[in-house]
Amino acid sequence: MLRMRCSHRSILNPQLGLGACALIACLMFGVRPSAAHAQSAAAQSATESMAQSTVTDADMTDLQARGHFRLGRELYGQGRFAEAAKEFEVAYGLSGRGQLLYNVYLAYRDAQDTANAARALRGYLAAVPDASDREHLSARLAVLDATLQQSQAEAASREAAAATAKQEAVQAERQRAASEQRAVEAEKRAQQRPSRPWWPWLVVGGGLAATGTGLVLGSVATSAADKLRGDCVADPRTVGATAPLVRGSSCAPSVNLSSRRSSIKTEAALGDAMWIGGSVIAVVGLVLVFALPDQYPDLERSPVTASCSARDCTASLHLTF
Repeated sequence: MLRMRCSHRSILNPQLGLGACALIACLMFGVRPSAAHAQSAAAQSATESMAQSTVTDADMTDLQARGHFRLGRELYGQGRFAEAAKEFEVAYGLSGRGQLLYNVYLAYRDAQDTANAARALRGYLAAVPDASDREHLSARLAVLDATLQQSQAEAASREAAAATAKQEAVQAERQRAASEQRAVEAEKRAQQRPSRPWWPWLVVGGGLAATGTGLVLGSVATSAADKLRGDCVADPRTVGATAPLVRGSSCAPSVNLSSRRSSIKTEAALGDAMWIGGSVIAVVGLVLVFALPDQYPDLERSPVTASCSARDCTASLHLTF
């Protein structure tokens, strides 16, 4: 078995040395690299790497910033990209070196945090206007922004779909609850005997009472009119209460014809109004007796409701036709 050992001590990009070594081995021994390895090599050549950073330990004049920078590199090498990005950001905040934002961008990119990667790269391009690969990084920033916008649009679409699904679920639950309530009410109706509304008979009774009162007033007015006619005499020369009670066109002086006639007319008009109005009310009550549907005491609310407060009392009548 023939073995080949490769070493590459380049500080800029050790991964590039490993790729070159693998390529030489393939050419010498006719070994075809796997598809995964080929894709990895292509990705390394097409994307940025941490070795391209221009920041070194010597650039970190602040000891605390240098400590965070070293810790960030160690975490990045361990694949803990999100933690490395935070350490790089702390180092940038302490030192103020814009080149550190490139490290922040790479760490967030490898952590699949598109929003923070775009933010860091945008800050790097603003802080380092003379970056050698500015055109390439600007294109990379445009791709990140487009990806971020697409992700935001997809998230908004998912949220809208989730809200619609939730609303539909709530509506379906309401319909289900209403259907169950109707089924319960129908079951109660089937188990109970209906009853006729009783309150229309009160209307009939009130109408009959008014009719009777009107008839009584009419009878009183008729009797008063007959008495007035009886108090009138035929001979106007007779005076006093001793005048003969003979019907005629003249009345005795002691008879107040105008007052008694006005009182009789008032009683007659009131009697007519009461018996006519009472008759109408009684007829309406009878119509309600036969027109209103049956009631189920446990399901129907009372047609007459009343309530009182500190100021007044109110009552209401609910009718269903």
